Amino acid sequence: MKWCGKCKVKIVGTENYCPLCQNELSKLDTIEEDLFPTAYKGTKERHMVMKVLTFLMTLVGIISVFLNILFPTNIWWALIVVVTLICIRISLSIAIAKHRSILKYLLHQSLIIIVLALFIDYVTGQHGWAVTFVLPIIFTLAMIVMYLLSKILHLQAGEYMIYLLLDALFGIIPVVFLVTNSVKTPIPSLVCIMVSIISVTALIIFEGSAMYSELKRRLHI
Repeated sequence: MKWCGKCKVKIVGTENYCPLCQNELSKLDTIEEDLFPTAYKGTKERHMVMKVLTFLMTLVGIISVFLNILFPTNIWWALIVVVTLICIRISLSIAIAKHRSILKYLLHQSLIIIVLALFIDYVTGQHGWAVTFVLPIIFTLAMIVMYLLSKILHLQAGEYMIYLLLDALFGIIPVVFLVTNSVKTPIPSLVCIMVSIISVTALIIFEGSAMYSELKRRLHI
């Protein structure tokens, strides 16, 4: 780092003359700083969180398989659990790689899966399994993934506001299904509504002040 005695400013880099006044710079006895410091700490923490999540998901998958073997049923439900965990892990990896538009990515991914499920259900005779199971499960998984990513990527207040609106929307849609008797069993929809209420409540309690400040700033209040 160098010093301009005329402008009284510190200059980072290898320049010998001040870019403001062209005065000759003098070198300071300090550790040279990078122009663009590497965000190593954040990357290291992110990798550690992903390792912990991968371990926990693997643990849940192994326990599910052994429980399914010990207590057999007509449905191999452990396979569904394992495949779901793998999908969540893949979604997290892709989302982190595209973290600049993470919420948009999740919304688009959820909509694609939902539209595909509704189409298949319609073509195969409208049995109602897409509305009963696929939609509330996708909404629930989306809320869980968004929560995990909000902690990993440290979302800003503006992104938390979008997250809040999506959580509220994902909870309202299953309510419509229940009121209109569009589902064959209410359990998946009720679970989705419960997760939505918990997520919205947690956001308001823990991030409410930041979101309110951001809202005031945007509305110039």
